[in-house]
Amino acid sequence: MGSWLGQAVVVVLALSCLLVLRPAACGLALTPCRWLVTAIRGSRTRDALEAVPEHRPIEVIAREARRLGHRFRETRHGVSFVKSEAVRRAYDGVLAEACDALGLPHLLAVLGDGSELDVERQRVERLLHIWGLELDDAA
Repeated sequence: MGSWLGQAVVVVLALSCLLVLRPAACGLALTPCRWLVTAIRGSRTRDALEAVPEHRPIEVIAREARRLGHRFRETRHGVSFVKSEAVRRAYDGVLAEACDALGLPHLLAVLGDGSELDVERQRVERLLHIWGLELDDAA
């Protein structure tokens, strides 16, 4: 076996033995049929996991919107700018989430801070009110 062809055959046989014996040594030996069944079952499991709803339930979103809306409208004196800005952003986020869950258009994530965002927030609040989402009461 001095030729390169003989050495290549020995290397291929050695690697094949390692690939066959290695899973068996770890207790993971799967025959080709079992491997195929496992792969198919795994794809079914992934399909079942992908069936998770995209949004939280609208009841949870509405409760969060009422809670944050109350905190946004009833700002106390002495509250830091950072805290009031965080409440505003969280309120805008939950309004956008409610619009997304209902399939309604909004620009809350697009507009920057300012009067345009305030007008858009009021428009979205009116639109959600028309769709039956009451935002006036605190949770």
